[in-house]
Amino acid sequence: MTDKIKKLDIEYDFVFIINCLPEKERVKFNISQDLMNFLAKEGVNQFTSICSNKVQVLEVFSYLKKLAKNGDKFCIHFISHGSKDGLWIKETQEDILWSEIRQHFNEINNLLGGTLTINMTSCLGLHGIKIVDENSTDYPFFGLVGYSKDLEVSQGKKINELFYSKLLNNKNVNEAVIEMKQELNDSNLYCISSQLYKAIKNTSNKHN
Repeated sequence: MTDKIKKLDIEYDFVFIINCLPEKERVKFNISQDLMNFLAKEGVNQFTSICSNKVQVLEVFSYLKKLAKNGDKFCIHFISHGSKDGLWIKETQEDILWSEIRQHFNEINNLLGGTLTINMTSCLGLHGIKIVDENSTDYPFFGLVGYSKDLEVSQGKKINELFYSKLLNNKNVNEAVIEMKQELNDSNLYCISSQLYKAIKNTSNKHN
């Protein structure tokens, strides 16, 4: 690897939350509402989009492109069911494969000047790194924060508040996740940049 891997050290205008949970689970768990309340208390602007099907999620991506074109800087926080292959919209039993998300995020990240960060409150959210195409010159996001296994609701809530608390205390994303893993004694939480993932994949392919 000849290129230096960048640190994920970014400031945003707001956090955009995409909640793909079915209505019963949104009401029961209050994950996005608790996150919104926490961010509001800390003076952080946030917006939430409730998506009950695949079409609505894709429409949100189009809306985010418009915001990025207008010069807004934001990160995306998903609250959803997930698998190794993509997001799962439980309400309609629909999959959104990582490969289907790729082009949308390539465009959004390009409009944001390569600063998009994705936070995944979902089971197997770390697999969202597969949105990156190691054979392409495009980067769909700067970095991704995700869980490598099934994620319990209580742990997800702890991670959410602690993550943004770290950022508000001037930690960059990498530092925040490293400290969180230690404080929560949780080795399943990861942060990885598109650049690093692509470099690892390309190096691996050369040795195969």
